[in-house]
Amino acid sequence: MRISELAEKAGVPVSTVRYYERIGLLAEPARTSAGYREYDDDSPTQLLFVTRARNLGLTCQQIVQLLPVWGGTNCASTHDEVVRLIDDKEAEIVARIKELTTFAAQLDSVRTILASSPPPHVCRADLTCCVPSGSAGFVPLEGLTASMG
Repeated sequence: MRISELAEKAGVPVSTVRYYERIGLLAEPARTSAGYREYDDDSPTQLLFVTRARNLGLTCQQIVQLLPVWGGTNCASTHDEVVRLIDDKEAEIVARIKELTTFAAQLDSVRTILASSPPPHVCRADLTCCVPSGSAGFVPLEGLTASMG
């Protein structure tokens, strides 16, 4: 089957199929004499596996490591590994929620500081009149995002 047929079967764009090939989530298919990709009968199943794993929030690197466990047929070992990866993902989410809750509280504090006094006609040199630094220990969102890397 051609790439457009494969993409349609899995419900993904053709560009996604090409990307997954490039990063090793799908094997390079055979080529016709005209250079068209020609996928075998196992390709839709593998693409579906990859697509569903991505929809669960697994990273491409995690899926690369999961594919040999699955091997197209090893459901029991794959099942156990997916459960472990989901547990890890849930722990990341809990940590992220905690960080975002802390950040939201910090932003509320800054809003309170800004609301407590009207802005001056001219900005102060330290800019605390329009962009306060927040409280001690303030963690900017960029720091939170980097920690989830």
